[in-house]
Amino acid sequence: MPNREHNNFVVVSEEFRFPYSRGLMARSLIRASLPMEESYKIASLLQENLLAQGVKEIPRRKLKQLAMKLIQERLGKEAAEKYKNWKTNGGTILVGEKGEQQPFSRGILAQSLLAAGLDPDIAHRVTEKMAVDLSEWGIKTITRDELRRLTYQKILSDFGKPYARHYLLWRTLKRPDKPLILLFGGATGTGKSTLSVEIAHRLGITRVIGTDTIREIMRGMFSRKLMPSIYESSYSVWKTMARPLGDSKDTVLAAFQEQTQRVDVGVKAIIHRAINENLSTIIEGVHLIPEKEDPEFQNKAIILQVLISTLDEEKHRNRFISRDQDAVFRSSQKYLENFESIRKIQDALTARAKENDVFIVDNVYFDETVSKIIQFLTRKIGELIDIDFSAYESTKEAGN
Repeated sequence: MPNREHNNFVVVSEEFRFPYSRGLMARSLIRASLPMEESYKIASLLQENLLAQGVKEIPRRKLKQLAMKLIQERLGKEAAEKYKNWKTNGGTILVGEKGEQQPFSRGILAQSLLAAGLDPDIAHRVTEKMAVDLSEWGIKTITRDELRRLTYQKILSDFGKPYARHYLLWRTLKRPDKPLILLFGGATGTGKSTLSVEIAHRLGITRVIGTDTIREIMRGMFSRKLMPSIYESSYSVWKTMARPLGDSKDTVLAAFQEQTQRVDVGVKAIIHRAINENLSTIIEGVHLIPEKEDPEFQNKAIILQVLISTLDEEKHRNRFISRDQDAVFRSSQKYLENFESIRKIQDALTARAKENDVFIVDNVYFDETVSKIIQFLTRKIGELIDIDFSAYESTKEAGN
């Protein structure tokens, strides 16, 4: 994506890191009833002053303080207080039906935009523009459906139909009649856990469970002697095979398959609970074997599978080496010693995924991988959910 401001700094908020925008800052000042000409001048001076100081990034709260100081210098204390009061009280817009209204939240809107696959910079710009537009239209209360329609039209006009429709699909899933269950499989060291947490954040999913956690729970229920396979990692479980199946069977894969069958009992229990609670869930782990849709859960949940891989062997190996730098208690040595087994498991999972038409993503660059997963999920959900987009594309006056 092209850089909107070649010579600029980044503003840091809880939801975003985004390039400073003179236009959005000026509109914010105008909404606080400051003169238009002065608003644009102050917005420009803020940028010039911070760039002259060599600032590369600044917290949003600090930027607000500097804006108030500059307003006071140019327009007086009363104007600065006016801006402060407006930021605190004047911009409150209530969203929802009567009796169930909540203040308009940039964070909630931003999260739904990120889930739609929008770049964080674009999501920020849409969020800020929506806040500005609602204020300038004088809206004090708005229903969720109307806010959704206006946001849809804003994305449609600024960024095109695909992004707009992606947004609407994910907003529809916020009130599902059945849960969304995402299964992220992949061999050790492919980045499953980190990606699962990021995708969960993007989609507003609060439950993320690893199959290693399920295996750990099962250890408390079964002794090592009764079920030895759950006491080893996926790549070393072959050591528990007292009587291998013979030369025709690969010991590493045979033992790994036996372990996955044990852990699958716990995975299915988690899925059943998610369905009963109607709670969207992400399950991640090496023990999720790519397979066709399980008829046991058909029509009870939206279950989508993704296999996360690292096809480049050297990149895969280097991930384990980098773990030494990031984690005190997780040495790379045991992974490197078993690297051949890890690659063997990845190859087997990849072959099974291709056989069962399960989506495979090569995790090379994190942000790119997140984007690919979101796009895949959006496409699949679009095939499963029927939405009348025309109802959102009709133009109506924004109401008060």
